Amino acid sequence: MPDATLVEMDEARYSALADPVRRRILRLLEDAAEPRDVGHLASLVDLHSNTVRGHMDVLERAGLVSKTSEVRNTPGRPRMLYGLAPDSEPPAGSGYRLLSEILATALRAAVGEPREIAVKTGRKWGLYLTERPSPLRPLSPEDTTSRITEMLADFGFAPEQSTHDATSTVIELRDCPFRDLARTNADVVCSIHLGLMRGAAEALGGRTLVTSLDPFVEPSMCRVLLQLSTSIEPDDVESRPAQAEPRDAS
Repeated sequence: MPDATLVEMDEARYSALADPVRRRILRLLEDAAEPRDVGHLASLVDLHSNTVRGHMDVLERAGLVSKTSEVRNTPGRPRMLYGLAPDSEPPAGSGYRLLSEILATALRAAVGEPREIAVKTGRKWGLYLTERPSPLRPLSPEDTTSRITEMLADFGFAPEQSTHDATSTVIELRDCPFRDLARTNADVVCSIHLGLMRGAAEALGGRTLVTSLDPFVEPSMCRVLLQLSTSIEPDDVESRPAQAEPRDAS
């Protein structure tokens, strides 16, 4: 029977991680070379320091961050510095991660090169999960991109459109909900995400194509490229095998 304290800690962690701001703060702390104070974190997430301080209290109670007092050699009140707690990552054998690792391993063993089947499976689910627009009112490319961005946010990502021109859009994907698993199984996890976006784009009318997904271009960020279908043919976006880069669209 699970220890009651461990169960309570798991519940506290799940509750803490349910908030996208707190997930973003954790990723920022993971990327940081040293502990950060509330003021610095507040500037990065564009929130008031008091709001961020409340988030840090929740994360600390959940055992996800630890705080220390700044060592000062000059007069003044020391700042409180926050960093990731040593055991902030979920155990390798816990919950969804164990099941996901088993499925990813089984897929790799069954087909050898899992990327293509992962993209195709993701595409089918993207088609299934996406509400299709009326054929009498087709979506514009901008609306299609917005709908895909909303879908990614619903999945637990923190997506941001970073650049846009007449024929393409870049979405920066932060806070991947499967980030720890994706680092060791990118050919499965990232390929499923690529397929989901492609299926969604197809369901939304096919005027916008998801041409690539670059995993971990920064420690906490992946990059997605979308292009107008008038500038690239559907046959050009078939996936190319890649061990750790489900990016290529040709």
